[in-house]
Amino acid sequence: MKEIVTKTLLSIALIFVSNYMIAQFSDDFSDGDFLHNPAWSGDTHLFIVDNFRLRLYSVAGNDSTILVTPSSVINNTEWNFWIRLAFTPTNNNHPKIYLVSTEPDLRGPLNGYYLQIGKDGSNNKRIYLFRQDGMTRTEILSGLDNVANATNNILRIKVLRDFNGNWEIYTDSQGGETYELQGNVTDATHTNTAWFGIFCKYTSGNIRNFYFDDFYVGDIRIDTIPPEIEQVRALTATELEIIFSEKPDQASASDATNYYVNKGVGNPYQVIADAENPDRVLLHFNTPFVNGEYYILSVQGISDPAGNTMLPVEKEFSYFKAGIYDIVINEIMADPTPEVDLPPHEFIELFNTTEHTIFLDGWKLRIGTTQRNFPNVAIEPHGYLIIGSESAMSTFSEYGATATIQGLSPTALPNAGGTISLYDNDEIVIHCVTYSDSWYQSNAKKEGGWTLEMIDPFNPCGEAENWIASKDLRGGTPGAVNSVRADNPDITAPWLIKAIIVDNHTLALTFSEKMQIDDIENTLAYSVNHGIGNPLIAVANEPVYNEVILQFEASFSEQIIYEISITGILNDCAGNPVAPDSYIRFAHSSNPEYNDLVINEILFNPPAGGVEYVEIYNRSNKIIDLKKLRLASQDTIMNQLTSVREIAPSGFLIFPEEYIVLTTKTDLVTKFFYTPNPRGFINMPSIPQFSNTSGIAVLCDPNENIIDRLVYHENMHFPLLSTFKGVALERIDYSRPSDDRTNWHSAASTAGYGTPAYKNSQFMAIIEEDEPFSLSPEIFSPDGDGYNDVLNISYSLEEPGYVATINIYDMSGRLIRRLIQNQLLGTYGAYTWDGITDNNEKASIGYYLIYIELFDLNGKIKHYKKTTVLGGRL
Repeated sequence: MKEIVTKTLLSIALIFVSNYMIAQFSDDFSDGDFLHNPAWSGDTHLFIVDNFRLRLYSVAGNDSTILVTPSSVINNTEWNFWIRLAFTPTNNNHPKIYLVSTEPDLRGPLNGYYLQIGKDGSNNKRIYLFRQDGMTRTEILSGLDNVANATNNILRIKVLRDFNGNWEIYTDSQGGETYELQGNVTDATHTNTAWFGIFCKYTSGNIRNFYFDDFYVGDIRIDTIPPEIEQVRALTATELEIIFSEKPDQASASDATNYYVNKGVGNPYQVIADAENPDRVLLHFNTPFVNGEYYILSVQGISDPAGNTMLPVEKEFSYFKAGIYDIVINEIMADPTPEVDLPPHEFIELFNTTEHTIFLDGWKLRIGTTQRNFPNVAIEPHGYLIIGSESAMSTFSEYGATATIQGLSPTALPNAGGTISLYDNDEIVIHCVTYSDSWYQSNAKKEGGWTLEMIDPFNPCGEAENWIASKDLRGGTPGAVNSVRADNPDITAPWLIKAIIVDNHTLALTFSEKMQIDDIENTLAYSVNHGIGNPLIAVANEPVYNEVILQFEASFSEQIIYEISITGILNDCAGNPVAPDSYIRFAHSSNPEYNDLVINEILFNPPAGGVEYVEIYNRSNKIIDLKKLRLASQDTIMNQLTSVREIAPSGFLIFPEEYIVLTTKTDLVTKFFYTPNPRGFINMPSIPQFSNTSGIAVLCDPNENIIDRLVYHENMHFPLLSTFKGVALERIDYSRPSDDRTNWHSAASTAGYGTPAYKNSQFMAIIEEDEPFSLSPEIFSPDGDGYNDVLNISYSLEEPGYVATINIYDMSGRLIRRLIQNQLLGTYGAYTWDGITDNNEKASIGYYLIYIELFDLNGKIKHYKKTTVLGGRL
């Protein structure tokens, strides 16, 4: 008998436990499943578990979806869950959470209660409690305004009901557990339930924008845990922020005697509870904290609303005001596809160069002119933070700390280059990088999938020389030390690039690199001659700080060339000073006319990994602002200018006898070609694409009036070169016309096959003599070494109108080259022989006769004979 009783009691206990388990449930989807434990049913094919959260994953054509699980508790019950709506809810896009339902079909008649989040109307983004009687729905409670008024709403909702039908609804708009009462109501109409469920109503744009997690339905959970301090930080030198684990009791939390800071700071004079974040308390002190100093905050007597009192606790904190370069932009993924072995998303990596935790809430990220705010996030000492768009950051958590920049486009970073700036909450520029795809230093890697990494994060202003493509086989090192990390200090002194008159009292001065803000805006550091003196105002260009606008009391005169000198200490951001007594010329500019500037050198077939360039020379006595000029190509069929590009929209002066190189990437020109004049370059966003074999380069004004025009062809190169790739074509003489093919020659091998921004290796001016024709040099050696590579045949006639033929004979009397045939001459000029015969072979070493025949329309005929020596190594 005793055995039978025991078995019966055990069976009753098992039935009770089983029923109790069905009555209440919890599900955080950590098992990656929603079909078992507990078992959900309904439109199960339209939901998935995504990152351990339940997510609607519907398809076009549907407008509602349901999911239910058994639940039979209703009295003395708590319903608790997390929800995210990635849209602003309306009548056609909202969820209904059925707390109580007698039926599993939530579309049909039933008895129960449900929450609805949002309706149409600007003030209807609330949480509502409805009672449903069959198909009749009655609103019985309306919560606070704008609880779900964002485009991305994250909420944790807690609902309580007792035996008497008293309902209370609480929410935490951050998804945590610091709850705010939305409202309460009494309704005991329904006392039985069998199901808990969710009902999603949506339009096509939100078929995958509902997320759910952390469901709990069961006994009301009693709070027996006292509050804890989760975070202490100094917001300013006199303001301290405390974040509690839950909302503290107002009376104890607002008592200033419950807080004390050592080192003479004492108790706060004011305690403020944050109305929007109830778990946040602000303490205000009279005695300021010392920057970089560590302190101890002692806290006691703080309770929560349930009466749980925390034990006395001490928390260490420091006040640290981040300064310039304390946080640096350390790695950039601007072009993530084709992917290598990282997620195919753009990202930026920040690095904390200090020994202090730095909080970034209130900071701003600016890409170009687009600005976005940082969330409440911190970077640990010498730590990394990966930032990017929401879609990107969901894939980078395994690589380290991440932060989503809300509103940032997934394609915000231009592939070819752009400016990224980091501002603190006082709008101070902390770091700025203007990157370029030339920084990869690899044509393959710049095509996508590889990051740009900073070599030395303690050289934050180093640009092309301090960045390179990642060497990590994954394509980058997000959240970790850069693969190219090395000491790479900046030891190069900055210099003055240009000075441009903006108006009669204003000058724009540009430096070669970023300068220290306090230095560049020091008016005593600049002085202009001719009685102008120091500027009254100096304002730097934020955020790059490589240019300063100077305003003077005196005005600039038209006919004077001025010099602006550096008269004070001006350092770049690494502390390198501008050379003492540095100066640069400036003046009012003149309008260019035909042939004032000439195309002097062109690299149309650059070396592998290099870029094209065009060099111009000022052969006039004018000062010309290149802002007034354009570089173009020309259509050979329609003779129309194409690909017209502004040369220097912000201005750049070219003085008489100066050389300026136009290119897209100066660093890729100076990588392959030596120049003693690094200041003679202009980086243009783009230049016309010149064919590797032939084309037309044009220099023109804004009205497309031609200043100079060069029709080039690869057969203008020295024909005995093994390759024309990476060889610039140089003008021999500025005074000879551009369309004289004999006025062009390949740059010398001894000059590295190019002379950007300085005198051409093949330059040879016309030598004026008493005789009508002269040769120079006396001995020439066409070996490409840059020394006497060509023979100049110059002429100076008393009158125009002569037609010339020039033939070249060897000492055996054989005609080896017809240089020109029946060409009309001016009064002066020159032709050039490069030592090549009509058979396109190099002439042998020896003496040669230059036979010149002239005639005019009156039948007058003149003959001249000159000899030259073609030399070379025997």
